[in-house]
Amino acid sequence: MMTDVIVFGSVALAAIFTVAWWLRPDLRAWIERPKYEFQDALQDYDRGRAGEAGAQGRPSA
Repeated sequence: MMTDVIVFGSVALAAIFTVAWWLRPDLRAWIERPKYEFQDALQDYDRGRAGEAGAQGRPSA
């Protein structure tokens, strides 16, 4: 009985979340923002590392 409540509740919440994600582009952008911020930080880090390697005469990886 309790297992059924947990499973059906989880499925219902997943369905609601999926529909909201699909219908609301602003929600999608808000959810995916950390991914893009992390990618930008990695690119900045890589650019910094490439600049350091070039300044020291070493080829960048």
